[in-house]
Amino acid sequence: PIIAAQRDSMQSLLGYNHFEGDWSERNSTTYHVVIIFGKPLINDQVTIEFANRIRTLAKLLKEEPEFRPSLICFTGGVSPGNYVSDASAGYLFFRHLCASQSIPINDIQTKMWVDPGSSDEREAMEVIASELWRNHIKLWLHESPAIERLNRHYGVEWTVLERKIDIHFTLVSTEYHLCNMNDVHHRSPGKSFLQPLVSLRGLVASDRWNNEDFASDSGYYSDTLKRKSTRTGQTAFRGIENSVDTTWSFHYGTYPFLHGNDEAVVFLGQCYLLGEELTPLLVNMKGVVEQTEFFQRDNYLLLSSIRRSLVSLVEALYTEKGQSIRAGVIKHFQSHGSNRLTKEDVKIIVVLESALLNLGRCIDLVKPAGLLVSSVPASTWSRALDALEKSMNNIISVCDPDQPLEATEWGKLCHEDGNVI
Repeated sequence: PIIAAQRDSMQSLLGYNHFEGDWSERNSTTYHVVIIFGKPLINDQVTIEFANRIRTLAKLLKEEPEFRPSLICFTGGVSPGNYVSDASAGYLFFRHLCASQSIPINDIQTKMWVDPGSSDEREAMEVIASELWRNHIKLWLHESPAIERLNRHYGVEWTVLERKIDIHFTLVSTEYHLCNMNDVHHRSPGKSFLQPLVSLRGLVASDRWNNEDFASDSGYYSDTLKRKSTRTGQTAFRGIENSVDTTWSFHYGTYPFLHGNDEAVVFLGQCYLLGEELTPLLVNMKGVVEQTEFFQRDNYLLLSSIRRSLVSLVEALYTEKGQSIRAGVIKHFQSHGSNRLTKEDVKIIVVLESALLNLGRCIDLVKPAGLLVSSVPASTWSRALDALEKSMNNIISVCDPDQPLEATEWGKLCHEDGNVI
C-alpha cells in the first residue's frame, strides 16, 4: 500500500508539471528563478544526497544551453553539529562542479544568491520572496514594456499603462522532498511551503519601494498621454499598473539509496522514505491542533499503511537475513561516526520499535476521526501530534543513510557506480 501511496504522490507531481509546464514552455520574456533546497551537511561536508540535488541542476544547465536563469538561490542554514551553512557549502560545490564540467555561467546574466540562515523550507521561501521584492522585481518591471489599456465605465473613459512580469520558479531537490512539498500545497494550502511564491502575485503598488522611480515614470507617461488626450478629447491618464505573476515546476533527482547492492543501505533508505512520507500528515495534524484545518481521512489511511510497511521492515531484522542487515548498518555508519544510535545493532531495533509504538499510539488516538465514528477532543489531537513527531524523529535519527561525498567524487556529474545523479 505504501508503494501505491508513493506512486500516487509522484504521479501528482508529474501531473502538475505536465499541466503547468516547465521552464521550456514559458515565453521569452519570463524571468526564471532556480531554488535548490539544501540537505544538512555531515561534519561540514556536502553529502551524497545533497550532491545529487546540485548535480541535477548542473546536468540541466549542461544539457539545455537555452536554460539560463536570472537568479539561482541556494537555501539551508547551519545544521546541528556544523559550522558551515548548507547553502554556502552547496554553492561552493556547485561552482566547483560547473568549473570541472565546463558549464558556462554568465555572472551578468545569472545572479547567485545564498541564504545561510533559513531553518526550514517555509522560511527559505519567505526569505527568497523578500529578496526578490528588494532587489529584483523592481528592476524587472522597469525592463518590461508598458502597454496602454483603455478602460470604460459608465461612459467615463481613462487610460492606464500596464507593466507585467512573469516569474517561473524551477524547484530542485530529491523526488520525495518535492512530492511532499506538492502534497502539502494541495492538501494544506494555508501551511504550504510554497505560499510565499503565491503571495508575490498581483498588483504592485508604486510606493512599495518608497522611492521616486515609479513616480518619475508615471509623470513621463502622463505627459505623453495628456498630449494624446488633448488631441482626442476623450481619455484621461490614471497612472501605471504594475503586476507580477508566478508559476513553478519541479525538477527532481532520484533518491540515491534504493537501488544499490548494499542491502543495509537499501533497508535504511526504505525506512527513511517511510518517515518522510509522513510529512503531509504532520502538517495536517498541526493544523488540526491549531484549529485551522480539518483532519483529512486520506491521511489516516496513509498513516495505517506506513505503519504496516514499517512493521514488515522491522520484522525482517529478526530473520537470518536481518543479522547481515544489522551488521551492514553498523559498518555503513562506523567509518564516519555520524550516527551514535547505530553503533550497536540492538539500538537499531530499539529505536525502530519505539517508532512503531508511537505510530500505533497516534493511530489509536485519531482512529475515531479517521473512521468517521466520532470527534476527537483537542487534548487528544495534541497527544497524537506528539506521538507522530516522536516517531518521525526516531526514524530519521537512525535511518538516514546519507554520508559525506568522497573527495574523489567532487567535480563529477555521476556517482562512482555509474548512476546519473
